[in-house]
Amino acid sequence: MITKPIQPPSGKHRITLRVMIIIGLASIAFFMNALLNKDVIGFKPLYVLLLLTFIFAFIKIIFEWYHYWSISIPVTPPVTKQYTVDVFTTFCAGEPYEMILETLNAIQAITYPHETYLCDEANDPYLRSVCEKLGIHHITRTDKINAKAGNINNALRQSSGELCLILDPDHIPVPEFFDAIISHFDNPEIGYVQIVQAYYNQHTSWIAKGAAQQTYQFYGPMMMCMNSYNTVQAIGANCTFRRSALESIGGYAPGLAEDMHTSMQLQARQWKSVYVPKILTQGLVPATLSAYYKQQLKWSRGVFELFVTTYFKLFKKFTWRQKLHYSLLPLFYLSGFIFLINFLVPAISLVTDLFPLQMDFLAFVVVSTPFITSVILIRHYAQRWVMKNNEEGFHVIGGLLFIGTWWIFILGVIYTFIRKDVPYIPTPKEIKDEKNFKINLPNVIVLLISITAIIYGLINDWNPYTIFMAGFVGLNCLFMVFMLIASSELKFRAGLTYHSYLNQTIKHVKNAKGRFWLFRRQVYAIIRPVSLLLSAFALCFTIYISTKPSEDRDLTTSSYLNHLKWGKTNDKKPLVGMNQKDTAGLFAIVEEHKVWEKEDKTVVSSKDSLNSYASLIPQPTYTLATKGVIYTKGSYWYKNIRPLTKKDIISDFGEMKLAGINEVKIYGPNIYDGSIFYAAEQHNLNISYSFWIPGPADFIHNTDNLKSLKKSILKTVRKNKNNEVITNWNLGNSTLQQLTNYYSAPQLYYAQNNFIKWLKRVVNEIKQIDSHRKITVDVTASSTLNLTANLLHKQIPAIDAFGLVIHDSKAFQNITDKLNVPYFFSSLDPAVLKDGGTPPAGGVFYAHWQDQEAASIVTFDGLKDVYGRNKPSLNQISEKWHGAIPANSLPPVKILKPALTPLAHRGLTYNALVYLNNKWNLAYNTKTELTFEWYLIKTDTLGNGFAMTLLGTGPFINVTMPQNIYTHRLYLIAVRGNNVTSDISTLNIPLK
Repeated sequence: MITKPIQPPSGKHRITLRVMIIIGLASIAFFMNALLNKDVIGFKPLYVLLLLTFIFAFIKIIFEWYHYWSISIPVTPPVTKQYTVDVFTTFCAGEPYEMILETLNAIQAITYPHETYLCDEANDPYLRSVCEKLGIHHITRTDKINAKAGNINNALRQSSGELCLILDPDHIPVPEFFDAIISHFDNPEIGYVQIVQAYYNQHTSWIAKGAAQQTYQFYGPMMMCMNSYNTVQAIGANCTFRRSALESIGGYAPGLAEDMHTSMQLQARQWKSVYVPKILTQGLVPATLSAYYKQQLKWSRGVFELFVTTYFKLFKKFTWRQKLHYSLLPLFYLSGFIFLINFLVPAISLVTDLFPLQMDFLAFVVVSTPFITSVILIRHYAQRWVMKNNEEGFHVIGGLLFIGTWWIFILGVIYTFIRKDVPYIPTPKEIKDEKNFKINLPNVIVLLISITAIIYGLINDWNPYTIFMAGFVGLNCLFMVFMLIASSELKFRAGLTYHSYLNQTIKHVKNAKGRFWLFRRQVYAIIRPVSLLLSAFALCFTIYISTKPSEDRDLTTSSYLNHLKWGKTNDKKPLVGMNQKDTAGLFAIVEEHKVWEKEDKTVVSSKDSLNSYASLIPQPTYTLATKGVIYTKGSYWYKNIRPLTKKDIISDFGEMKLAGINEVKIYGPNIYDGSIFYAAEQHNLNISYSFWIPGPADFIHNTDNLKSLKKSILKTVRKNKNNEVITNWNLGNSTLQQLTNYYSAPQLYYAQNNFIKWLKRVVNEIKQIDSHRKITVDVTASSTLNLTANLLHKQIPAIDAFGLVIHDSKAFQNITDKLNVPYFFSSLDPAVLKDGGTPPAGGVFYAHWQDQEAASIVTFDGLKDVYGRNKPSLNQISEKWHGAIPANSLPPVKILKPALTPLAHRGLTYNALVYLNNKWNLAYNTKTELTFEWYLIKTDTLGNGFAMTLLGTGPFINVTMPQNIYTHRLYLIAVRGNNVTSDISTLNIPLK
């Protein structure tokens, strides 16, 4: 019956597997460290439940790896002694005669001398006559106690063989059954020898296949490892016992898990056991859902009964390995509670918008990848010790059936604690159509709850997090649907006889499956030798990614938000063109269009006060009624650490309204558009809808990007042209001005010309689709502002106005009387107000509503901090716009740096300064009721923050210097109530 020989692990195999397990343990530690970080805790009750499921999974996996550590295959000793052997098999009323007759004939064909006993609970006359013809002892009993154990013990009292084999009535032994077993008993310490339990009906149904798949790994490498620890399990079938061993414990131990009970009793008496990994019999596995559920309920109830009673009685008699083994085995059946939690947590998140983790998707993928990789690779590597070639693989059906049995496992545990008896009923052997509604009811309830949660959650709040959770809930739905289909498979098969087309389709599927099976075998053969390298690579690479130095970090993913923050791009330069930046050729197109005039060279001296900058602030000439703010929360949703929900957006818009804001600029198309429009309607706010035009780097090597971008813009305009909350269309980012970073003459001319033509087509087509809305285009208030705006105004008359991007106070000097176009402030950094500026009365969008902290970016240009607390600029704006945000009376704060050289790993103390009584004071000498928070900001080489770590609280902080002080900043926040004021500083005192 064996299709491949099972060889013991070589030294190389053993080392490889153990190193992989060590890597796997490191992967679990890496994953667990991320999960236990207090910063990732979302809604605490759901977080605790989710953490519990992860811990359970880790323990279960480690227990499996523990059973791979010392795989051993016993050598069959030479036969030196003849034993008297009894073979016991049982029969209960209702079991098919064909099955028991086949088994009895096979037992009689065993070549080793033996006596056969049929333990007939039904005292069946027909079987009595059959036994008489075959020379089999037919025995029965009248005192039917202890179910199978009582039946076997009755036979023990009526037999005398030194060894006794217990076979289930559905298991058919091969003639050479005892050849690999008998000689092990020459060791007088051996109490029993167990072999593989295999099945010949596993292709009968999905239930049968799934039930069989659940045994492959157990009867393969896991049981082989039990040889090394003397924890081999006696299974209810195919186990050969030494009679004196059974007599030493009073016979076959009773219970619903009588085989495990017998193992525990024998091992507590210091008997040893052997597992022989050979298929010497094949039997029947449950082929219907009711049969499978009855079997699992019996085992779940029986195993937990042993744990709460027998385990603690025998505890002192076990070795430490046996104590560990019998304490962790019941965890298999605790899976029911874990699956229930996994069903409920995402469903609750969908309904309530409460999420267990505050971790961005990419970070979660990074920390979980080594663990998932190790689980897959270690299991597949260990499958070189499974019994048959078809036992390799992922065992998907077995896993689905396991999940769908959750409520049976829970029932078994509950029955144990309420002391409810479960009758010992032999697993049904017949395959027949059955009504499964009642046993499917728990899964149907989970399915209905899950579908309801998906529908409600996605209708109520369409955002990436609800979609993500809906994916998990959808998987749970598929699990439940599988159980419903699998339980009615016999009906479906019967119906196929009337549909030839479906029959042909199924044949094609089976043929494709066969080809895939062969392909899968080839993949396993390729991957298995390099499993160790793949495991090590997955762990090392993800650790490297998670701790990647700032100077090596990719800048492209954060260029969008950083542009919004600083009013400039972080694009690397130059990528195309000559060797030097052609500043003079910034607008080589000048000569072509003859619209350029000599640029105003007015420059404000660096010695001028900030108030002098403020005095130069011009007033916008367009959309004077607009009192706006830019809202970019969720723009990089897959990097957001904190989930953004519809509730959050509605709350934010409510506060905006309270602050006197009447218009919100958003960048789209965005997955949050629907929620934003809804919130705007609720609070009677307008929306300025902006399209982000990527920097030149995104167009240089792929001009198709411009075509796809145009298509996306026009599609969005068509979709939303009837949306009354949208007041105008804005094209954001001053891409035209950035072209000089990438091109030199003569390429610059063509690049500028092509971009203007593209922009003109986009603007004109937007006008054709939506003629009643205004179109604005952003330009940066730099030295080329006048030239850029005037050129675009002349070349594209359909542009109604220009949005000026103001990234600091000095930018105002570039707005001169040569700017003969309608303009407004499309992005004004609130830091301008801190520098002494006066909030404009209108025609402005502040950048941004709130600071952002994502996986790879941190910004500080919001009117609120990352925790939603009010900065002074929000109060200033609210006062100017007649809002109702209370005044922020917090005094200014600064960071006092030590006058010491900040060497790497050196500890330096930084103090908070508070401005009181017209002077700066050390914070610890003042009484202001302020609390202080200190953060270390990691930056890239361009100074853009990408990570924020809380260092501590208090009026001063001791900071251990990082390796590179120039890519770090110190951020101080002073807090009182819901108001904050802050300062950000380098770690060192610059020399000049």
